[in-house]
Amino acid sequence: MSRSWFNKPLRVLQFNIEDRYGASLLHISGSDLARLAHDLGANVLVLFARDPWGRAFYLSKIRELHPKLRTDLIKEAVEEGRKLGIKVVVMVGHTADQYMYRKHTEWAQVNYRGETILLEHAPYYEEGYVPEWPQMCINSPFMNVIKEEVKEVLELGVDGVFLDSFRYQPDIERACYCRWCRERFLKEHGYEMPKEPNWRDSRWRELWDWRYRVVVEKLREVREVVKSRGGDEVLFMYNSHPGGWAGRTNRVVEEGRDYLDMIFAECSEADHQPPGFITEMVKLTRAMARGKPVTASRNYFFLYRTVVPTTPLAIRQGLRENIVGGGHPWALIFSNSYIQDRSSLEAIKEVFNEHERLEEYIDGAEPVKYVGIVVSNRTRDHYGRDKPEHYVDEVRGFYYALTHSHVPVEFIAERDLSDLSFIKSFNAIVLANTVCLGKGASNSLSNYVREGGGLVATYLSTTCDEECVDLYEFSLREVFGASVKGLLKSPWSYVIIKEKKHPIVKELPEAPILVGDMSYSFLRERVSPNLGWHVLIEPEGSLVLGNVGIASSEWGFEYTLGRSPPAYAGRTELPAVVVNSVSDGLSTYFTWQLGRHYWRVGLPTYRKLILNAVSYVGGEPPVRAEAPETLHTEFFRQGERYVIHLLNHTYNQRILSIGTGRTKQPLPGYSTSEAVHPPREVIPVSDVRILVSGVDPNLRYSVYSPLNPELKLSYEVVDGVALINVPGVKEYEVVVFEPRA
Repeated sequence: MSRSWFNKPLRVLQFNIEDRYGASLLHISGSDLARLAHDLGANVLVLFARDPWGRAFYLSKIRELHPKLRTDLIKEAVEEGRKLGIKVVVMVGHTADQYMYRKHTEWAQVNYRGETILLEHAPYYEEGYVPEWPQMCINSPFMNVIKEEVKEVLELGVDGVFLDSFRYQPDIERACYCRWCRERFLKEHGYEMPKEPNWRDSRWRELWDWRYRVVVEKLREVREVVKSRGGDEVLFMYNSHPGGWAGRTNRVVEEGRDYLDMIFAECSEADHQPPGFITEMVKLTRAMARGKPVTASRNYFFLYRTVVPTTPLAIRQGLRENIVGGGHPWALIFSNSYIQDRSSLEAIKEVFNEHERLEEYIDGAEPVKYVGIVVSNRTRDHYGRDKPEHYVDEVRGFYYALTHSHVPVEFIAERDLSDLSFIKSFNAIVLANTVCLGKGASNSLSNYVREGGGLVATYLSTTCDEECVDLYEFSLREVFGASVKGLLKSPWSYVIIKEKKHPIVKELPEAPILVGDMSYSFLRERVSPNLGWHVLIEPEGSLVLGNVGIASSEWGFEYTLGRSPPAYAGRTELPAVVVNSVSDGLSTYFTWQLGRHYWRVGLPTYRKLILNAVSYVGGEPPVRAEAPETLHTEFFRQGERYVIHLLNHTYNQRILSIGTGRTKQPLPGYSTSEAVHPPREVIPVSDVRILVSGVDPNLRYSVYSPLNPELKLSYEVVDGVALINVPGVKEYEVVVFEPRA
């Protein structure tokens, strides 16, 4: 059976025209943009159907053509694209629409105070100004405008329809209370929309979840229009922006993935996130979408300075981050940066050419499954509430600790935990403070461990049901080998290792392990909430590896009063780390938030403890690497072939002074705390070693680089493990290891 064009390797150029005055339209045409995509090596061009002010870039019956245009830009791009083999995808449904707001203000999203909701926060302007990007409500007749917009662009012969910035949020300051929403909710539920966040009230929780159902419903409706008018070969995709907007749209993808052909993971935060962020977002979105193609953006510009390109190195490595995560590379250019400075365009072309050369090794490749970290959108929403970072940081800590350790790591959507055959493809599963878990998922995980799987869990994992209603007990009590007795609410604490010869605690320092961290706002609290806390447990057949240590005081008195941790005072008999065996499987449970500590402070003790725990319950990974932490490694398989991506993040320090400047002090800081620099230079790494397990010593293998045929690679087999030697990696390398024909 032939596959749709969007299920094959894609190289995407997105060209945004978001200037209020549209001056760049005097210098470009649709044909120009299609030729630009072709010249850069892209095979897909993405354009707006209209800008956020509501001016169309095509001849429309429902809105005015942009006054700077004399011809149909979209039609031109489609016609030229067909000549050049370029697919044209058009962005529609942007809920920021000033034109429709001026014509139908009653269609706008309004908050519980009756104020118009804007796409982004904007500083105060003079009284009476018209909002630049007001949000229109998808429960109002504006939804009919979106559908008409879709029908119009389909008549132009576009190859895909892309819902961009399709915003309808549950958070109280972003949630819509327009009359269309209030009337619909009252009709469906029999009571008014609550206007005060009260997570103990089932009515508030129902309203929160209802808003997700609305978005998924509208995705389905738009898909029906796309497929009924354009057919199955017309792409329908959605912008999930997984690392922004409190991560809420990850749940939209998880619940609405059946209606999507592809998901776009916008990564506009990449310049002030860790190296590897784009890879992380691709992998997170792949988990939410399970099986659907994913792509993520690397902006041509730096931070939000849209007229200034970033460094060519940042562009190349960002696009490669997409590739190594299993996504399609996507470059985003804004019109004015293109008009003013095209000096870094060659960086896009270079990576697109690499990607084309790698198609044979990308198409159909599947990530090696070893450890899967569960991402629970319900835990983020219902437990994290207005502080989602209190959950998300635990997940990210585990992810980066394992990534820095060069073992295969993927995410698992909460929805997929009930699929036992799927989760059994992983050696180990991590519940990183997965507080909210339904019975189906709990039963599946229990069977998974009994049948030989490994489980690592932390803190309050499985202590609430799927609606985050307290159980006051672990739903996986027998798997953990422990029962809940309560909470130890200490601002600071320690963990003292007891069984020092156990594999989980091998190579750890003798010193007590600090649990807790200061609050960087230091206004109403001295410590970060809950970080020093432990779940009080009663072991039930499990082995205690470590105990809770008590701090000598509520806070420390050294160096800076009240911000430093207090000294260790002594060990209690309270368990802090337990291991348990259940039938053929193993589990490890930490009473505290181990991942959150690694995310916040990055000390090697936390990373080592995470790696040891996963290795203990999951066994040795099928493939891994020995290399500096700054060399990002990703592992894929195509049948008997291994494809290993090596992306070098050994840069100049990217983030120079974020952090301490936010600490409340009686005097101004010495310098700004917002300084962010792009990577300017990469330092090559040498003597990298890749280890592949389960190798047949009687077979002969080939090891080579598709990108660099001159790179001399060698291997030897020792006890069934292939030891592949890579002499050096500059920016990016791909290593292929396969049996010889």
